[in-house]
Amino acid sequence: MKILLLTLIFVLSSCSYQDKEKHSYPIEKIFYSSKNIFGFENIFGENLYTQDDVEIFGVLHFPDNYDPSRKYPLVIASHGSYNWRSHHLKYLEQIRLADFIVFAMHPFDSRNVKSTVGNQINVTSETVIYDMAMSLNLLWEDPRIDNQKIYAAGWSLGGTATLFNAWLPLQKELNKPGASFAGYLMWYPGCLALPDLDLWDQDLLQIYIGEDDNWTPAEPCVDLVKKINLEGGNASIELYPNSFHSFDGPMPLRLIPDAYSWANCKLKLNSESKKVYDPNNKLLDFSDPQLRRQAYESCATKGEVMAGASPEYKNAAFEHLALLLPKLN
Repeated sequence: MKILLLTLIFVLSSCSYQDKEKHSYPIEKIFYSSKNIFGFENIFGENLYTQDDVEIFGVLHFPDNYDPSRKYPLVIASHGSYNWRSHHLKYLEQIRLADFIVFAMHPFDSRNVKSTVGNQINVTSETVIYDMAMSLNLLWEDPRIDNQKIYAAGWSLGGTATLFNAWLPLQKELNKPGASFAGYLMWYPGCLALPDLDLWDQDLLQIYIGEDDNWTPAEPCVDLVKKINLEGGNASIELYPNSFHSFDGPMPLRLIPDAYSWANCKLKLNSESKKVYDPNNKLLDFSDPQLRRQAYESCATKGEVMAGASPEYKNAAFEHLALLLPKLN
């Protein structure tokens, strides 16, 4: 593992979202090993070794007045399909100012990808899921971190990665012995292709989503929260009326013509084979790179996705998180 420590005041990071951003606090860029995963089943068992290795990086953002003699709580965070955006960074700063260390993952910048909107194949969801698990393993024994207070967080694609890292069979497969997130924070995750075996972490699972989201629909997230709580879990969802994807973002509500709407998709994950399937069309192949787009387009459609700020609820998740963070620290 190569570590580049940047502790100078007002240093300039090489990360894409930071190209013009200066920092008045220490940051640290860390390179570590991951894989490019194609097919959820290839996260498991011997299949994992068939997937290409790749070096990725993330950036630690330290609190103001950082004390190296202390152990700090940590949030490991990942962005959505447009890479890091300004409203994501606002949350990261909110978390950092609450006296957390923040580890910003860079699954796209590490692979020279700008966006997956309308593609969803150049960096797959299972790749970001795997990156997040490797980030946990990377920092689990870091002496600066209180590893009983490591939380996962993500937006859209990153929220999906956060959600699947709460699935216990995946934790058993990928996490270091004893390693686990203490909670999961998700903004408009894709509650799609969920496992047909509901074995979820019983730690805090918090979702923020617009009721009218037609990019990553809210209804399956609502159903999942109910299932988790029936099994004794600690799941919660903030559901914002008349709000769409990125209800907390800087842009006004608008059509995203290249984005896929998943509102009509009923995909599932077979908990035994670990393969994604469509109960209504079991011949579809989600593991073959050449056939995956065809499989997606059997239920997902372009030209319908709306996304953008909700005038009424734009700041609602920030306000909710402000009340939640002291309970996590």
